[in-house]
Amino acid sequence: MKNKIFVPLLLVASSLLMAQNSTKLTLDEAIEKSLANSKAAKVSEAATSSAEWKSKSVKSNQLPDLNISGQYQQILSKGDTKLKMQLPTGAGTGMVNVNPDHVFMGTAGVSLPIYAGGQIINAIKQSNLAVDLSKLQTESTKEDVVWQTINLYFGIYKMQKTIDVLNENLVRANQRVKDFKNFLDNGIIPRNDYLRAKLQASNVQIAIDEATNNYENLNYRLNVLMGNTTNASYDIVDANALMMTEVSNNELTNRKDIQSVEKQAEIADQSIKIAKAAYYPQLAFTGNYYAVDIDQVASMINSVTVGLGLKYDLSSLYKNKHEVEYAKAKKVESEMQLEALKDKARIEINESHQKYTLAEKKNKVYLEALEQAAENYRIVKDKYDNGLADTDQLLEADVQQLQAEINKVVGDSDQALAGYEYLYMQGKLIENIK
Repeated sequence: MKNKIFVPLLLVASSLLMAQNSTKLTLDEAIEKSLANSKAAKVSEAATSSAEWKSKSVKSNQLPDLNISGQYQQILSKGDTKLKMQLPTGAGTGMVNVNPDHVFMGTAGVSLPIYAGGQIINAIKQSNLAVDLSKLQTESTKEDVVWQTINLYFGIYKMQKTIDVLNENLVRANQRVKDFKNFLDNGIIPRNDYLRAKLQASNVQIAIDEATNNYENLNYRLNVLMGNTTNASYDIVDANALMMTEVSNNELTNRKDIQSVEKQAEIADQSIKIAKAAYYPQLAFTGNYYAVDIDQVASMINSVTVGLGLKYDLSSLYKNKHEVEYAKAKKVESEMQLEALKDKARIEINESHQKYTLAEKKNKVYLEALEQAAENYRIVKDKYDNGLADTDQLLEADVQQLQAEINKVVGDSDQALAGYEYLYMQGKLIENIK
């Protein structure tokens, strides 16, 4: 009688000690920490920042180009230097010997693009699309992080509850071993029945060890994902199933991967326009300032010119067609990739919905099976106590009850997880957990 009281108390004390060493964690807290500390999310955010700076750099091509230059050169070898110019009346004509000592030249110029075949404006549009694409990829990365967190969270919950069920069963198994030992010592049962009871207790202990190992592995991965420097143990406090909706006709509109490929197709379209811009001339407003002084020869100070500059690369008429065709091919590639991805998304969404429906049905069966297994064990145990059932029947009924309890725990977790997976496949995960 003392043993029957002591073993359950020992289990309760062990469970309380484990609870004291664990930190209670809600799903919202886990997601918040993962998003704040995920390395993948930070890399994606950094990529978005880079795209934004690149866009600003492209936009600066609309601004005028300003440049200044100057040089002073000392003439070391003067050679035969003569001034070829028409002298004033009475001074004679012909070439005049001069002896220049230095040359100074200073210039400043400004050039403002007026027309570049649409190259600048389309490059700006493309850079803006690249920023949008990067933001979509960041959102997709964050949704992936949330999905990883949910998977680990429910995995820990599943292991945690499984360990609880196994520990409860281990109490019965150990108590049965003690009872069978007494029966054996009194010659009531054969030694083989006692060994079977010990084997079942050992099997339950092995199952506990395996579940504990899985729990620790999942727990460690969650710690890494949340950015924890220590391997804290967590006690899952909520893992409820979601209320699901039917598949809608617009289930693809929220998929970030599809939106990203659509954005890539738009970028490819801009690449075609940029490539075609090389066929057109470039026109720019130009202005220049000159200051030139050649010692004893000529001087031109504060000279200003304004005008238009025209540049036309004629070789582009036969060289650029390959660039245009390459850009067109990339657009076709993006469009085909988009169609393939849509088909893949439809399959994933349909399968995830079917998976949730199946998990819901299985969970109902698990609940009925649990009730039936508990009742069956009660009946068999009563028969065994009255000598109407043998050890094999008792142990089999106990295993069936244990399996039913574990199935119900796993079923609850799988149903909830399947609900989150369905939202994830639709691209609606984050908006439904806020």
